Amino acid sequence: MKPDIIKHNGSLIKNSSYITSSFDLSKSILDGVVDKLSRSDILNYSLNQFRKDYKRENKINIINGLGVTLGDSIVGIGAIDCIKRLNNDIRISLIRPESCHTYVEELYSIATPLFERIEYMPYDINRLSHDAVNIDIGNQLYWKDFNEMEMHDFYLKNLGIDYMDIPPEWKQNHWLQSVIQRQEKIEFCYAIFCPNASTKLRAIPEKHHYKIIDELYTILKIPIFGFSSVEHPKFTNITDKCKSTSAFIQAIANSSYVYTCDSSALHVAAAYDIPSTCIFTSIRPELRSRYYNHCTSIYIGDAVTENLHESDCPAIIKHVKNKYEEFYENQ
Repeated sequence: MKPDIIKHNGSLIKNSSYITSSFDLSKSILDGVVDKLSRSDILNYSLNQFRKDYKRENKINIINGLGVTLGDSIVGIGAIDCIKRLNNDIRISLIRPESCHTYVEELYSIATPLFERIEYMPYDINRLSHDAVNIDIGNQLYWKDFNEMEMHDFYLKNLGIDYMDIPPEWKQNHWLQSVIQRQEKIEFCYAIFCPNASTKLRAIPEKHHYKIIDELYTILKIPIFGFSSVEHPKFTNITDKCKSTSAFIQAIANSSYVYTCDSSALHVAAAYDIPSTCIFTSIRPELRSRYYNHCTSIYIGDAVTENLHESDCPAIIKHVKNKYEEFYENQ
């Protein structure tokens, strides 16, 4: 595909008939004619700014929402929760990429009470309802706002909402509490250690895991559970017990503390008001954790890594490892 198609701020249309996404096309054999999706009856804030009073609307179709990763999706669904708080009777349909990981799609299954229906691309454009608000929010990774705005505010703004009017407490992912409840009586306290991420750009190198676990136990005086193969007398690897998204969320929801570099773990911790520490290597913390009252955010990135969402470049990965080395050596 041409670069302008890959980085288009929105969805695509194939053979003038089927709405699709650059994410799906990147994972398939490209055939047919692909163009940018641009129609007067489909709103796209990056192309034409708009505002909607959702207290007055009945139906919304959100095209190519609300993220292809777990962390982005938690926040994106949070924007839907805001709309439902404004108008609980509004009917919201979601049209998603078909190629996302199963663990991401499980989150949308968990969130089904917020949606009238969830469907998948390629999507026949003739099926779009004419009596609904149709909004394209696809391919947000390449939207200028996505690299400049706090993520909750990004979603709200590009769904046509004045994000300044939304209370900060609505931007803390508390919607998760309504679909996965925390245990009323927690048998014992433990901390969660999540050193892995969807990209090597953020992952904490294994050589530092033992030291982190040791310091967590020294400070917290509670067992450490998490996702590492390191052997420590106070650490239990629960990777095999968290094979599903629901189990992952429950492990964090019932914990007393979270230490992570993974944005999905950060967003879940915020949802349950769990105290957390999150290490950021490339995205500025204020773009992800501004509304998280219980999060301590630490930025170790620099000009080499800033605003990168992923990278397999050996030089950049080595640079990130060096930044981690500097950080943990100076502690």
